[in-house]
Amino acid sequence: MDFANHMKSERFLIVHADDYGMCHTTNRAIMQLLDEGAVTSTTLMVNCPWSLEAAAAAAKSKYDVGVHLTLTSEWDRYKWGPVCHSSDVGSLVNELGHFPAASEPVVQSDPEQIRRELVAQIETALRMGVDPTHLDNHMGSLRPFMELYVDLCGMYRLPFRFRKNPQNRIGNEEEIARKADRSGILYPNEIVALPFYLEDGDDYAVTKQRAVDLLKGLKPGVTELVFHPSLDTEELKAITDTWQARRYEFDVFRDPEVQQVIRQEEIRLIGWRELRELQRQAG
Repeated sequence: MDFANHMKSERFLIVHADDYGMCHTTNRAIMQLLDEGAVTSTTLMVNCPWSLEAAAAAAKSKYDVGVHLTLTSEWDRYKWGPVCHSSDVGSLVNELGHFPAASEPVVQSDPEQIRRELVAQIETALRMGVDPTHLDNHMGSLRPFMELYVDLCGMYRLPFRFRKNPQNRIGNEEEIARKADRSGILYPNEIVALPFYLEDGDDYAVTKQRAVDLLKGLKPGVTELVFHPSLDTEELKAITDTWQARRYEFDVFRDPEVQQVIRQEEIRLIGWRELRELQRQAG
């Protein structure tokens, strides 16, 4: 799709499923959504136990798949750690060799070890047969290391998940935007997301209405809409108490009424691949 000449006047949307490779249940959901065209992109966590299944399907089906750069492991009883040997990245892990559960401890890690691990994650995806379309980041753990994030995009000629005006600013967004712009690295005009947690009383109708409201509120340019779809199996229920929200999110962009809104609003669906190819053509 040629959209470069229409980016300022039309609304383009990347419907993006996070956490590909996290577990078998999530893989099944995301692969079905990609095959059906209900989502247009996903992003692989190479550190996770089911990443090999996810990568094999991506390589075979040519899915639009980025690398979900990961330095955290948030669930209580389902853990992962670095691709590098833990002795090479010791500041990134706990005594069991797992990443921390939250993003805050990452800022105390050795920056060179972070770089080493992230390069290893990208290289692992390539060795798995994945053709990455972009880079993004699990749980925002790279916010204190945005220059490194941009450097990695430059190394691999990939666009990245970033916005100039996030709700929670860290203060250097304009500087990072200038660096990315100078390097010819592309990023969306806007990023929106469905809530990670359900509030009391939230049901599928609430999730559906939130999705519809986001779609109707899109502005001209490229927007990435991020969510975390999955099936509601015993595996997922044992991993996370967010399982119900994830099941709703599996259903919502398959919903005929939501699909109808996309058509009525004349929203043009794209993947990250379109941004990557535009970036590489310019460079």
